[in-house]
Amino acid sequence: MINQNSVETVNGLRQDSHFTKPAYGSYCFAGLPQLIRHVLTGTGELGFAPDVLAGLPSQYDKVVLMYVDAFGWRFFDKYADKYPFLKRFIEQGVASKITSQFPSTTAAHLSTIHLGQPVGQTGIYEWFYYEPLLGRMIAPLIFSYAGDQETGTIKLPPGVNVGTALGFSTIYEQLKSQGVNSYVFQNAAYTNGGFADLALRGAELHGFKTMSEGLLNLADAVVAEQSKAYFYYYYDPIDSIGHKYGPPSREFEAEVDAFFIAAEKLLHATLSGKAGKTLLLLTADHGQDDISPNKTVYLNQSIPEFTPYVRTDGEGRLLIPGGSARDLFLYIKEGQVDAAFNLLSSHPVLQGKAEVRRVSDLIAQGYFGPSPSDLFLQRVADLVILPYNGETVWWYEKGRYEMVFYGHHGGLT
Repeated sequence: MINQNSVETVNGLRQDSHFTKPAYGSYCFAGLPQLIRHVLTGTGELGFAPDVLAGLPSQYDKVVLMYVDAFGWRFFDKYADKYPFLKRFIEQGVASKITSQFPSTTAAHLSTIHLGQPVGQTGIYEWFYYEPLLGRMIAPLIFSYAGDQETGTIKLPPGVNVGTALGFSTIYEQLKSQGVNSYVFQNAAYTNGGFADLALRGAELHGFKTMSEGLLNLADAVVAEQSKAYFYYYYDPIDSIGHKYGPPSREFEAEVDAFFIAAEKLLHATLSGKAGKTLLLLTADHGQDDISPNKTVYLNQSIPEFTPYVRTDGEGRLLIPGGSARDLFLYIKEGQVDAAFNLLSSHPVLQGKAEVRRVSDLIAQGYFGPSPSDLFLQRVADLVILPYNGETVWWYEKGRYEMVFYGHHGGLT
């Protein structure tokens, strides 16, 4: 069934015609680690309103989470009638509309799903942010300094490693302590090193080179498992294709088509009647907005008088850009936040395209979840520019920061 209460609740969180506040505690991605732990172990809170399991058992021997990057409700609603794999969630299960966390970015959501904590606790809140431990802007998922095109360029100080930098255990370590085995299936290119060394501790790793290999190996592992177990499957080409060509493109539709036909043929066909008491979850971290790089407002080109307000690191590098072109986070010099806010919020270049918000106000209003951690507060910026649907605001440095996407995410639309 379609969980109409979830649809009405999430739609009701739409503030004016532009932004939607995350539904922490009822219908939000942040609740998934709690849900998984609860249905496997019977401990902790559900993480969601009870109706996400309406008519379904409350306990399971196995959980399979399929995390399909960027395949948000907009696309589920569009394609559900076309693919049996999707339609089955409506006819035999429960399909609930949930919100992303804020920011609606892969970095925030991968961290949450692996570390079992909302974005305001992990502190890994965007693709680019300032890392006080290093004194630099970084891209945490590729473990590189911001703007670098190569992966793994970060050099940690002596005595520091990625495992101790956060101080969090992973959901896989937590489940292991409760007698639950965990298995991770994702592209082999990012199954080891950097962020993976932090986030995947405690799981048995299964890197795959192709979609079909991953789906077949996942299905076989679920059938073979004799103990309590959690299976995590991550697939990101739909997101990548959406960025490159845009959600309305034939390329995007072809990628969706290929994945859900394969999921039906390779995963469902293998599991049907053989998986025992298994809960299959399908989710996404966000959707994508249709954008055009030709419309991008480059802040340093359109409002050059803003640049002197930007903080610098110990070597004089500007701490910019943070976030993405759908949520441009700005680190402002001490004592100048109000002046920078007034300049940007009143500037005609941004009128009708974006809003400027003080991050402290968003924290107080619960946009990052309840009681953000010290780690988050040390990393987060002072201001954020939030573009409206179809708009992007970014920073221009040729070869490092340019907008080339036709589909994007990160903001509150």
